[in-house]
Amino acid sequence: MNTENTFNEETLPTENQPQVKPETLELTEEINRNLHSAGKWSQFLAILGFISTGFMILAGITMSIVTAFIPSEADIFPFPMFLVGFIYIIFAGIYFLPIFYLFRFSNSIKQAIALKKQDQLSTAFNNLRAHYKTFGIIVIVFMCLYPVIIIGFVLFGLFSGFGSALEGIPM
Repeated sequence: MNTENTFNEETLPTENQPQVKPETLELTEEINRNLHSAGKWSQFLAILGFISTGFMILAGITMSIVTAFIPSEADIFPFPMFLVGFIYIIFAGIYFLPIFYLFRFSNSIKQAIALKKQDQLSTAFNNLRAHYKTFGIIVIVFMCLYPVIIIGFVLFGLFSGFGSALEGIPM
């Protein structure tokens, strides 16, 4: 019985094979300027996103309060109108997450360029990846919800039309 370990000769490095070095990317001055500019613009967009999120929350609270005082005879929707304000607040919460990642990217990329820190650059791009991933998931969810919403509106329209047509029929 042969107890010796056998090795594949192709897996062992030889003197004739060149060593493979991992390729690295060089951040030139132009790339640094572009990344710094991207950091400034992403911070601007993130701040506008935070402001928009705040306005969405205020609009949701206002709609919830105002619609609570509308008389019940004016109800034209099959659900309480304060839920529309609540939905605004939910959308604001969903919208906050990718904006937060964008803000973190902007801060990290500016620090990485200023301090020339590799780990900060890695953090910045991780936040940018998270921003796009979160935004992509939100887009996919809404693309899946659109057909359901359209079908719901069509069915709501059909059934409300049938209801008003049946009201005119004497029983």
